[in-house]
Amino acid sequence: MKYRFLRDHAGMYRVEKMCRMLEVSRSGYYAWRKRPMARRRSENLRLVTEIRAVHKISKETYGSPRIHVQLHAQGIPCGKHRVARLMRIHGIKPRYHRAHSDDFGHLNRD
Repeated sequence: MKYRFLRDHAGMYRVEKMCRMLEVSRSGYYAWRKRPMARRRSENLRLVTEIRAVHKISKETYGSPRIHVQLHAQGIPCGKHRVARLMRIHGIKPRYHRAHSDDFGHLNRD
């Protein structure tokens, strides 16, 4: 978390000063930056791209259960809870239709 903060603010402040304030070593920060992205994180990023594509095709009406089914139909292995978690983290929500009601609370059935 501290290293992410350093990376995000490196252009604003000197790395050396921020490392001192956050009590981390500069060499540790630079070693962290050189490390490749974790496999799980890269898979999650790829999966979020697929989730967004299915969500868009569904005209933003599918929630996590339907998106999970679609991904499996496309041959993309993933768990339903993982799909729900990634959708929640990335703010991917279905749009719901609401029935119109008149002033008396009854449904309009014109």
